[in-house]
Amino acid sequence: MADFAERFKIRPPMSVMSENDKRMIHEAAIDVMENVGIRVHSQNARKALKMAGAIVSEKSPDVKFPRDVVKSLVSKAPQTVVLAGRTKEFDLPLDGTHSYYTTDGCGVSVWDSQAGTRRKPVLEDIRKTAVISDYLPYVSIYEPMVVATDRPEKIHVVNGMKVAMENTQKHLLSESTTTVDEAKAQVKMAAEVVGGLEELRKRHYMSAMLCTMSPFMLDGTATDAAMIWAENHVPLHITGMAQAGISGPVTLAGDLVVNHAETLSVVCIMQAHSPGAPMLYGSVLTSMDPRTGSYMGGAPESTLLCSGAVQMSRYCKLPNSVGGFGSGAKVPGVQACIENTTMAMDCARVGGEVVNGLGVPDGSTVLSYEQLLLDHEIARMVIKLFRGFEVNQETLALDIIKKVGIGGSYLSQMHTLKHAKETLIPMLWDSDPFDMWVKKGKKDPMSAALEKTKQILDTHKPVPLDASVSKRIDGIVKEFAKA
Repeated sequence: MADFAERFKIRPPMSVMSENDKRMIHEAAIDVMENVGIRVHSQNARKALKMAGAIVSEKSPDVKFPRDVVKSLVSKAPQTVVLAGRTKEFDLPLDGTHSYYTTDGCGVSVWDSQAGTRRKPVLEDIRKTAVISDYLPYVSIYEPMVVATDRPEKIHVVNGMKVAMENTQKHLLSESTTTVDEAKAQVKMAAEVVGGLEELRKRHYMSAMLCTMSPFMLDGTATDAAMIWAENHVPLHITGMAQAGISGPVTLAGDLVVNHAETLSVVCIMQAHSPGAPMLYGSVLTSMDPRTGSYMGGAPESTLLCSGAVQMSRYCKLPNSVGGFGSGAKVPGVQACIENTTMAMDCARVGGEVVNGLGVPDGSTVLSYEQLLLDHEIARMVIKLFRGFEVNQETLALDIIKKVGIGGSYLSQMHTLKHAKETLIPMLWDSDPFDMWVKKGKKDPMSAALEKTKQILDTHKPVPLDASVSKRIDGIVKEFAKA
């Protein structure tokens, strides 16, 4: 665990919001929860909340949350959690000192670079991206990246998770689950991998997502499914998506109030139902184009909203996940890289723990194999920047400086040989002079990314699941399909 997690270690975060800013947003959200309420379409959730002291009416799905109830329930959520891999080597402690990177899900199309257009995604895209993610050293978590249109709607989520389990040892995140039966099937599958349901409660091999419906609504079946996750201590990424100006106020502080109220309401539901269930304050907040109302995923305002959500999670002492990629660019390339770099850097600066969205531009709707590789390069560079550098007797190199003296060279020094290995070497491009670059084929980053993708798929063989475990998971999937 230590070696893999250690590569994502970063310096202590900076806060770009004052404590008073955070307090004001928190207090405004509590006011909303007390006096406006949250529309909870799950009868099971309303029942749990009523028993915990929330104000629940038999005549309305709207629930109001007294301040003391919110404080009590939120305090039951763990402040730290470990997202486990298939093996302990890939365990990821969420303790406020790391920044991890995950792919994103629900892509409804795939960018075909040869045709210069989009195609429908298939299950094979999940297998390929799982293999690539298993190989790439700075992909921390794999989330099935597309909706497999070659599988029936009922079973595509479960099939996607099965393929993911077979093709990577890293932690898995399920995004698209909307029914209790889907959640139960995936819990059974994950339990097979780790050795039983009780072990799954201790080793959080998979996590899951619940998206709120801004402003202030929670879908019934999705919330019921999330309660299955909570019962089994599958960490839940509570993913608010309030778009400033449309489903939240156009002001950034106001949008954060909406998101904070929605997020805390889900924490309250899950803690009322299953005290101690691990929660992640997960937010993917965006701004709109004021001319058209369209999505602007990589705009500066969206970046500020993401960093604001991270800081609000820390204010409540909850682990966080955040949409730190997810550019609004229609195609992979320059715009996506610029926007994703800006967002990822700001998320790292304020302490984003699970940074979501590798490889899926246009608001996380289009899988691009090239962008997955380019975003991985961005992640590597961001981690290098926010890890910082050490200042000690070895790194000061005073004795070497005196030895080389005036006008000398450091190339022949063992100190140089030892520490040059710490330099980050790009995976997709080189630093050769122009003439050498031309002789080597003038590969641009997009071409290099495609070439690297092919190389990974041709050569990388993920460690397979134990054959008996794989057979039992197959049985669970077939049973689910028949139900």
